[in-house]
Amino acid sequence: MERTMSIVEMITKAEENSKWLSENYGRLAERYNDRWVAVLDRDVIDYDKELRRLTARLRRRLKRRYSETAIEYVSKKPINMVLVV
Repeated sequence: MERTMSIVEMITKAEENSKWLSENYGRLAERYNDRWVAVLDRDVIDYDKELRRLTARLRRRLKRRYSETAIEYVSKKPINMVLVV
């Protein structure tokens, strides 16, 4: 029987994956330039140019573990973001 993770455990796993993605961003941008990249267990598990397609595949495939996944757009070019509050 599969053990259910607590919310804290899921958030911790997501943070670990996000940190790994940030630490490896340069290398990932070289390989997956201008794509959305999904990381789970400190490994790239999928990528796509379309975020909607990527998340749909991940939700089907990962089910409960989806919330542990870090997803980020990677690009060799600097990305300008605007935060609207």
